[in-house]
Amino acid sequence: MTTRPYLKMIQHSVTASGIGFEEITPNFVYRATDGVKSFVMVDAEIGLNNSASTIIAMSKSLTYDVLHKANIPAVEHIYLPHPGSKFSNLNPYPLAERYFQACNGEVVMKQDNGAQGNHVYKINEIADLHEKLDLLFSLQLNGAIGPYYEAEIEYRIVTFNYQARVFLGKKRVRSWKHNLINGAVTIEVKDQAKQEALAKLASRTSKALGLDFCSVDILETNQGLMVIEVNHKVMLDEYCKQNPSEVPGLSDLYREVILQRMNQL
Repeated sequence: MTTRPYLKMIQHSVTASGIGFEEITPNFVYRATDGVKSFVMVDAEIGLNNSASTIIAMSKSLTYDVLHKANIPAVEHIYLPHPGSKFSNLNPYPLAERYFQACNGEVVMKQDNGAQGNHVYKINEIADLHEKLDLLFSLQLNGAIGPYYEAEIEYRIVTFNYQARVFLGKKRVRSWKHNLINGAVTIEVKDQAKQEALAKLASRTSKALGLDFCSVDILETNQGLMVIEVNHKVMLDEYCKQNPSEVPGLSDLYREVILQRMNQL
């Protein structure tokens, strides 16, 4: 059994259902088994999503492409390939410069497959644009660039089988970013009309991407609700720390997810 609280919650969720976990790599890789059938899970990834949808969700730019094609409102992310890429001969620097000018000199640049707010930069000067691109490429990373939207609150909606199951708001405090790990705080989404709008957008998003279990991050901008990111792995450990009363409900959701995964075998 893991010593990590979030993984422990996931594993305990199915104890009463007769499912146990065999440790493979400590605190990271486990085999879930009911004594007859089994599957391997890594970290908090249950493995319910198909591989193609997972790969798309890991890319900010590909996620935007899919959602844009499906007429789902989403924050634009333009792919900036590493100059040494075998799959693109596009020069990312002039592309980034043109986009910067088109956005009136206010953009966000990030690692295309990043997470938890790492390598995410708000840029207001052309020199900083080049500096951050150089940094990403020096780390052998691909980039993505998009417009900056002023938003005090970002919503995270967890969907299961394309239905919204968990609603939370993330209010920024010390940073322009909304990551809980970087100091943002959770707020309850109480407004029923807002919940319905968020649920509809998150449902459409997960269905367009073909993700059976995921979390959808949504900004409330001056142009309305817009999807900014989709996470194929549902990770709410910081949320649980700030909201321990929500853990039982989340545990019930994970029980449903794991049982569905087991029933697919």
